[in-house]
Amino acid sequence: MTGQLFLFLAGLALLLVGGRALVSASVDTATRLKVSPLVVGLTLVAWGTSAPELALNVVSAVKGRGDLALGNVVGASICNMALVLGMCALIRPLVVQERLIRVEIWLNAAIVGVLSLLGLTAGFQAWQASVMLGVFGAYSAWTVMAALRPAAGPSPGVAEDPAFTDPAHAGAPMGWAMIAACFVGGLALLSLGGSLASDGASGIAIGLGIRPAVVGVTVVSVGTTLPEMVTGIMAVRKGQTDLAMGNAIGSCLFNAGAIFGIVGLFTPPSVDGSLSLPLAYMGVLAMALVPISRTAGKTVSRVEGAILLASYLGFLATSVLLSEPGP
Repeated sequence: MTGQLFLFLAGLALLLVGGRALVSASVDTATRLKVSPLVVGLTLVAWGTSAPELALNVVSAVKGRGDLALGNVVGASICNMALVLGMCALIRPLVVQERLIRVEIWLNAAIVGVLSLLGLTAGFQAWQASVMLGVFGAYSAWTVMAALRPAAGPSPGVAEDPAFTDPAHAGAPMGWAMIAACFVGGLALLSLGGSLASDGASGIAIGLGIRPAVVGVTVVSVGTTLPEMVTGIMAVRKGQTDLAMGNAIGSCLFNAGAIFGIVGLFTPPSVDGSLSLPLAYMGVLAMALVPISRTAGKTVSRVEGAILLASYLGFLATSVLLSEPGP
């Protein structure tokens, strides 16, 4: 048990350092490219923090474990929408930019909603996965091209706006070489820290006699989302609420579009009864974010953050009650 606790604490330390480096690199990238940190969060940060999940799930799919990959995609999406956004909103209300309201929130509801509906009804086929992958690819290309398109004048959210500076280091942004080093180093620390913290927490849970099924629903899914969680919290603490929102929503889109799309091409997963509740809850969360993003002055308020967290705790409690007794 002592060794597992050490792993958990060491992983947490690496997550904090890696998250700090990644947020600083993201803000300075937005400054140098003169784009909103929201776009950086939706793309570079979301893709980077989800890269370990992509590698894990592709390997699982190649080995014929598509069901394991599907469970990870569903669990990670739930954590991003309920746990990450809920915790970030409790720290500081999350202002929802008009771009998110018009595009990403609806796209997330559509992609995640379809994924949930297919899992609960017809099941999955390779062509459906290819469609999701194509939709994600088209959206990503449009986002990057629109962000880099020259504008006639300063646009909201560019580096000239003091609201989008990094209070941790005033003055000129880092050079490209240092930004690249912080990105690579931060992602490496997030990946290693997430793995250590997840393994340590799993070992502690099993050592305390918690059933393996419950560990999978709780610790494993939270562990794979730790990079997004730490990055979001670090961003919110520095006032970069749009970066936190973009990271969470972008990671959901990456999970459902890219990861599930690639995994489904290798091994279309089958769905058993154990995933019915998570799939339904995931779909409800995606739909609920549509009205949440438009209320409270277009912010995710602390009250709404508390509701998201409470719903997640209720989901965990229900999962525990419905799980099969351990050996």
